[in-house]
Amino acid sequence: MILQYSPFIIPLLVSAAITALLAILSFKRRDDPVIPPFILLMSATTLWAAGYAVQLASADLPTNLLVTAILYPAIVTTPVAWLMVVICYTGHEHVLSRRNAALLFVVPAIVLAFLYTNPFHHLYYTAFNPGTLAGAVVWDFVHGPLFWIQAVYGYLCIGVSIILIIQRFFTSPAIHRRQILLLGLAVGIPLLANLFYVFGPDTLPGIDITPITLTVMGILLAIGIFRFRLFTLTPVAYPLIFTAIEDAVIVLDRNDLVSDINPAARKFLPAGSRSPVGEPAKEVLPPEIAEIPSCEGDAERDVRHVVIAGSDGILRDYELTCRPIPNLVGGSSGKLIMLRDVTEKRKARTAVERANRKLNLLSSITRHDMLNKLTALGGFLDLALVEKDPAALRRYLVSMEKITRVFQQELEFTRDYQDLGVHEPVWQDVEALIRAKAATLPVSSIRLSLDIRPAGLEIYADLLLEKVFYNLIDNALRYGGNGMTEIWITSREENGNILLTFADNGSGIPVEDKPRLFTKGFGKNTGLGLFLSQEILSITGITITENGEPGKGAQFVITVPAGMYQIRKNDPGRQP
Repeated sequence: MILQYSPFIIPLLVSAAITALLAILSFKRRDDPVIPPFILLMSATTLWAAGYAVQLASADLPTNLLVTAILYPAIVTTPVAWLMVVICYTGHEHVLSRRNAALLFVVPAIVLAFLYTNPFHHLYYTAFNPGTLAGAVVWDFVHGPLFWIQAVYGYLCIGVSIILIIQRFFTSPAIHRRQILLLGLAVGIPLLANLFYVFGPDTLPGIDITPITLTVMGILLAIGIFRFRLFTLTPVAYPLIFTAIEDAVIVLDRNDLVSDINPAARKFLPAGSRSPVGEPAKEVLPPEIAEIPSCEGDAERDVRHVVIAGSDGILRDYELTCRPIPNLVGGSSGKLIMLRDVTEKRKARTAVERANRKLNLLSSITRHDMLNKLTALGGFLDLALVEKDPAALRRYLVSMEKITRVFQQELEFTRDYQDLGVHEPVWQDVEALIRAKAATLPVSSIRLSLDIRPAGLEIYADLLLEKVFYNLIDNALRYGGNGMTEIWITSREENGNILLTFADNGSGIPVEDKPRLFTKGFGKNTGLGLFLSQEILSITGITITENGEPGKGAQFVITVPAGMYQIRKNDPGRQP
């Protein structure tokens, strides 16, 4: 080895020292996804700069070739490592699986194979020409055709990283923009130097200024890390957030063309339709969205309530908010439309309002009935106090006993309906609830047939729905008569509604009783079960009727309107 001095050695060693220090300092935060590729990048540039300094310090060709073989893995690793850093920094680290990361190094591995076998084919470097610069011998490695494989691949990696940096720059806040600008400069300066070395004039024959500019890259990255918290505050992956938002988000440009749309908003598009991006909003979006008034002025803060049918045809309630998208000169470059599904919220609010009205009505009716009974009881008590005839006194006492018994039933009824509407309605599994209630009743001698379709049917109803199912089965057992042998419970879809039928083959309900069947107080027992069942169901707009034939059995039909039933999504093998 013949040693010599070159003025380029000092900048190269400074660069190697800076990048080595950054690699060491970053090692403490190696759990951060962006840090491992950053450490790889700094290690590769350290080896490249230090190796090139040794190469310039040696005047003989064998030493230059040996050092080239040692530092070339760092040269081919640098652009790949930089791309990996940018991928992780911009929030796409999920792309860098072990398999994908390995694939990025396939071309560098092939390049190294060509380099190490160059003495046999001379296609990577075709010649090695000595020259002098600043009093030092410099060897000019003449590039062969295989060299361009690495050159093109390296530029491709850097080009992709620059595109990612530019995309992130325009969607990030100020502090992140400063970070990204430093990243852009850090990669841009060595890139320009390398392009000058490969394609530029031979002003510095044999000198590759790329590793020298790594000093600038190291300084810029150091400023980014210590001044702007580079890799400590990484920009949020806004495209991922835009995709993950559960609310529907639609972006329109100033000409009302669809600029962007997130997956949650695609439910407003016809099933199987192509992407609406670039299309006029009025042609691809429902009129409730496309024909909203301007978002200018105070209207941008208004929340509009709209009802829109999704691709499944089901109407749902939404809160629509429209805000202008400001441009750099203070005007508007488009609209940002957001829709929040409030169907369940509005259902719950409506149900609570209905329940409160019913509670007030029931309390008023019950209070009125109890006052009437107290008045009657007081009257019989007054008569009993002055009555001398034992037979008449007995009649008064029997009447008072009956009133007391009815009074007790009224009190028990208040205990049943005191929970009416206390809790918001919930989705309840019909089949599971019926089976649970039937298990508490003596149906052993009666055949209970249950056929709920589709499987996984759920009803949006008050928590007292279980009392409805219990009452219907209990009524059949009580009043079906000795000839009843079967109770069957079925469901079917009809005109967008679900019809849930409770039927038996008992004695049925007389025609004259049908009009009063759901009236409070009518019935052989307390007369409150069917009345309460009707009230519980009506909280969420569900109705109940009886249409059986006298002498052939009773048949209660519960009609659940669209929007108040659903099919449990996690039940396999079921249509949505």
